[in-house]
Amino acid sequence: MHIIEKYFQVVLHCLTITNIRCKSGKEIDLLAVNPKTGMKYHVEARVGTSPSFKIREKDTYTSKGKPHKIGLDYFDKEKFRHPVVIDKIQEIFGSLDYQKVLVVWDVERNNVYESAKGYGILVWRIYDLISILLQKSRETKGSRDDVLRLLDLMRVFEEERQRLEMKRWKEAQKHVKKISKEREKWLKPSIRIKKAAKEVEKWKSIQNKK
Repeated sequence: MHIIEKYFQVVLHCLTITNIRCKSGKEIDLLAVNPKTGMKYHVEARVGTSPSFKIREKDTYTSKGKPHKIGLDYFDKEKFRHPVVIDKIQEIFGSLDYQKVLVVWDVERNNVYESAKGYGILVWRIYDLISILLQKSRETKGSRDDVLRLLDLMRVFEEERQRLEMKRWKEAQKHVKKISKEREKWLKPSIRIKKAAKEVEKWKSIQNKK
């Protein structure tokens, strides 16, 4: 959630609050508002790298009837439109004019993005948020914020990894060219010998005919 919160703060220029407790044990992951534009967001996250965490249109259930919490219908009902959640958002925002966002690792099929819009939900991949933050990390370089410092370190690490890969690739290309030249040098005498052998055979054939 820290990375998602930083995305809203750094990229969307929002003020944020996280882990808002509601009645009946409910909790809102993140609420954000851009003070300049007035744009408000209710954000929920379901990030897991396991293939079983891919978000789908309809939820699946265990043998005991418990939801796996990976369906858009589940998030719409339990996370975004639950009466307790809506009451809390109304209390904080003072209205219900806001954008619902679900941050995930991945989706089961690409049509999930379009289906989510039917619920009024935008589905964002955390991979994309991190990529944008890494690009922005140049602007936040030197920040004392732990998350931003980590992102800057990740950016520098990735740039160094790419530089080393390019260096290894160029060295490999040089090695291939060197081997090719050595092979050509080695083949040239062999070709000359074969030519000479053919000339000898040709001469012998002429002599035999005489």
